Amino acid sequence: MRLRHPDWPLPWPDAIHHIVEDFLTDWTAPNAHILPLRRFLENCLSTDLRNFFAESCFLFAFTHQKLPPSCQLGYVRMHGLVGSQELRHHAVQAGLLQDYT
Repeated sequence: MRLRHPDWPLPWPDAIHHIVEDFLTDWTAPNAHILPLRRFLENCLSTDLRNFFAESCFLFAFTHQKLPPSCQLGYVRMHGLVGSQELRHHAVQAGLLQDYT
């Protein structure tokens, strides 16, 4: 970027995200590639890009002025995950939901 020609037509970037790539790279590794990329995009877009359960979206709707995109596209439009005992149990174990039983 420092050596670019003065008449270069592309704008100067506000942020740059560098990633390591080689033939052994696991592009689906959550902590090595997905999380840093998601955090970079969240910082650039000033929004939360995580997916939330309906209960979390419900709490967001009453406690925040701006809903995350997953809540806007899913919960508010009455789309989302179909609940099941296994899904609820997994969410409770992960600390995402409270156990009301």
